[in-house]
Amino acid sequence: MLRIVEELAGPGPLRICAHAPADGAAGTGLRVLLIADVLARVVEMRGRAVLIGWAGPHDKAAAAAAGIRPPDAEGDPQEIAEALGGLPGVQLTTGTYEGAGSACLQIGEAQLPPFEGLDLLAVRLLLLSHPYEEPVSVTAEQVGEAGRAMARWRRAVADWAEQPSKPIPADLKSTARTALDNRLDTAAVLRLLHDLATADDVPQGAKFETMAYLDRILGLELVREVGISGGSTPGT
Repeated sequence: MLRIVEELAGPGPLRICAHAPADGAAGTGLRVLLIADVLARVVEMRGRAVLIGWAGPHDKAAAAAAGIRPPDAEGDPQEIAEALGGLPGVQLTTGTYEGAGSACLQIGEAQLPPFEGLDLLAVRLLLLSHPYEEPVSVTAEQVGEAGRAMARWRRAVADWAEQPSKPIPADLKSTARTALDNRLDTAAVLRLLHDLATADDVPQGAKFETMAYLDRILGLELVREVGISGGSTPGT
């Protein structure tokens, strides 16, 4: 997928336009912005600058709580193109993009509970656990479970940070990169991290470095308890 993006996007910064649905479906709109954020993180880790525009209705407060970077431009597609200094090379929509010269990622609908009082980083985890093109429905109970799982991971990462640093296993890094390059497959990356967390044959210092590295893409704040005592290894 990223290979196609690079071919169509041209030189210079990668310009991305995220189209939230016009009907104001908040969950789906948040998911569109989230996938644009993750795509930007992947491209930036490859050493290329990214500019993002948001079109359509969106909830800035919810996006910020979900760890989504703010846009570089907002408005209709023409206004975004002018503000970003060129036509976006990638369009993220919930339908079919009719314009020419752009890669298009079609994002599946997301049914979410009301945002008020919700742990939106846990929502981020749940959304990234599914292929971006598939519809997903999330309950408040699932959000609570995801929040508890992230808490366990964060405590474990804090523990692993106290151990001698070890390199990221080359096979894990290659597997994650292939998953992201081919399909922006965050679900595969999360499965990899789940297996890593419970692996007995990987040094804890390598677990920390791998988690920290891949969380730069996932954006789940897995390292935020580093330096705080009281960690423990996660079960799931």
